[in-house]
Amino acid sequence: MNITKYPQFQLYLLTLKLAQLKQQIIPKNCDERCINSTIINRAYYSAYLMCQLWLEETHNFKPKSPWDFEDGEEQISSHKQIRNALINFGERKIKTELHNLFDLRSKADYNPFVDITPQEVTDAIKYMENIIHNLEFN
Repeated sequence: MNITKYPQFQLYLLTLKLAQLKQQIIPKNCDERCINSTIINRAYYSAYLMCQLWLEETHNFKPKSPWDFEDGEEQISSHKQIRNALINFGERKIKTELHNLFDLRSKADYNPFVDITPQEVTDAIKYMENIIHNLEFN
């Protein structure tokens, strides 16, 4: 399977490019947080979507949609279902890195007045790269 043709992989490449060019694309009168939060968000979704693709292609796993849950059954977000499936299929390290990225993305998206450190951006890129490089597609 040539993953380089998939939109999920294209998002990965775009995220790397955003990180590389971030100083050049920050609008005037904006601080670095605007681009840092975008990079972290895209890093998370790139890794998440690649994990979802990997689970579907290698294990025929698809997360349940909200309407697929039975009455009274606890609804679990697709994000958590993906992380749980990674553990179930022996990918604990990938699950941990995806969860770390999820936490960074939550901070970046939902706490706009909290600073994002350069180290957090570096960590997000590192987690994304590790996840994508460690997934084995047939």
